[in-house]
This record gives sequence, C-alpha cells and structure tokens, in this order.
Amino acid sequence: MRSLVKIFALAGFTLLSIPFATQAQDAPEAASPAFVVHKLTDFLYAIGEPHYYQKNFSYLLVGTNQALMFDSGANQKEDITEVARGITDKPLSMLPSHLHFDHLGGLHNFQSIYLVDTPFTRRFKRKDGLYHVPEPVYLGNIDHMVVPPFKVARLLQPGETIDLGGLKVRLMSVPGHTPDEVALYDETHNILLAGDHLYPSWLLAGNLKDYVASLDATLKVIDPQTAIYGAHADEDPTQVPAMTYGDVRAIRDKMVQIQAGRAKGEAFSDPELIKSSELYKVEKDISILTNIRFNDGRGYGY
Repeated sequence: MRSLVKIFALAGFTLLSIPFATQAQDAPEAASPAFVVHKLTDFLYAIGEPHYYQKNFSYLLVGTNQALMFDSGANQKEDITEVARGITDKPLSMLPSHLHFDHLGGLHNFQSIYLVDTPFTRRFKRKDGLYHVPEPVYLGNIDHMVVPPFKVARLLQPGETIDLGGLKVRLMSVPGHTPDEVALYDETHNILLAGDHLYPSWLLAGNLKDYVASLDATLKVIDPQTAIYGAHADEDPTQVPAMTYGDVRAIRDKMVQIQAGRAKGEAFSDPELIKSSELYKVEKDISILTNIRFNDGRGYGY
C-alpha cells in the first residue's frame, strides 16, 4: 500500500509528513528519513539523501501541466516518487542527469522516463524497444545494484526545451564526467541544475578534453547571478549543493592547467568508493579527480 501523505502549511513553507521524507527545517528528532526536502522556490525542490555516502541530491521541477524529476535518487528501497507525490499531483516524469547507479536508484518507480538522445545512449536500445544499459556503464556492482531494462517515454535532443507549463528548461549536453551527462537551464529564473557536471565536492573527470569544452559552453550560458545546484553535497549533507559563477570559472581554469601538465596533484583515495586517484584542489571543498580507480579495481574514464 502506498504511504499516506499529509501536507501542512507552516510559517510559509511546506512540511511533508512522509515516513521516509521530511522538510529540511523540521526533521523529527527520532526520525532518520531517507530523503529530506528543501523548497528552493515555488516550483523547484531539492531532495537530499543525507544518510547516503555520496550525499546525493535530486531535483523536482513543478509546472502547471506536469512535473519533472532530475535524477531518481540513489535509494533502491524507498520510493522517491512518494516524496514527489507529497509535493504535487501533476503527471510526473524523470530525466537522469547521466546513467550512473547513484542517480538511477529509484528509476524502477517511474512510469515516464526521459533520456537524452545521443549516439552513446542510442546504442542501448534493443529490438524489444527497451533500453538495456550494461553494468560497465552504470557501475551498479559498486552498490550491489542491477538496473533492469527500461522504456523511454521521450527522447530529448541536446538544446531542446522541456515545457512543463509556465516553466521551461533547456537541456544542455555537458559531457566530461560521462559522455551522456546533461544539465537543465531555466533561462527565465536563471537557474542551472548541473547534475554531476558541477557540484561543490570532488568532481570525477572521465574525459578532460570534453569536460573543458562543456565548461566553456556552460560559462557562455550562465552569468554571475545564476543559481547553480549540483547533484552531490560537500561535507555537510544538510546543505543544498550550490555553486557560483566564480566556482565554475575556477574549475575550468584548473582543468586547463591539468590538461597542460601545469597543475600539481596529490594521491587521493576514499574507503567507500575510490581506491586511487590524482586529486587537484580548486577552492573551498571543490577538487578534481583524474586517473581514478574504484575500490572494485576498475579504472574510470572514457
């Protein structure tokens, strides 16, 4: 049975009373929710996973006609669509920022899935009409996860506008972390949802040449007033992972230095994910990882 959802209006924001989700400002003392909701605007919600080791954030966009989830969370057991249903009753679709396991945990709960249409993603469509993404692409063994074949309701072209009714976002193709990485830009409100392209922690570079080109393209779209939200928090998982225009410029400049061999890195490992890598500090908690090898022994890059 689907969980009952109660909505209360408190002090100008919405408190979601859901067994596995809570409003960021009013988490029950005894609860340990899988998801925490941060209301950013009347149409945009950040859904964090503070107890997951990668501190994932997904985003819910709500228009007058339909709603769109950008990523489906990392949690494989709790249903992130229940969180969305506590916020809106609009028809709900989901678009992954890219096809990595920690962004596909709730994929199986969505009836409508969007996907960027590129030569890379196109090759996963089989004769049965479903998309069969292989494990070496989604890397699910890291989290003991299997992504089943799925149906795509809508293929999106790079540069295409998604109209949710009174709210439009443009799909940006930003390869570098992965070949299929995408971001969403809301020109009207000057908001960029950046996925794993940009976030205030260590950025995993799959291809430096592509990454720099994507950062150059991003800098032509955004400006110093753009609100930028990424897919992973830094050391504080209770804070929505926000970035600045200056952060993006600093990341781009550091990657150019790495490409040219002018940057000095240091050895880095993480007990939960990364066996070895080269880490290049950018600023604050932001860094860039290259020459990555995961704890299961596999190298990372394309």
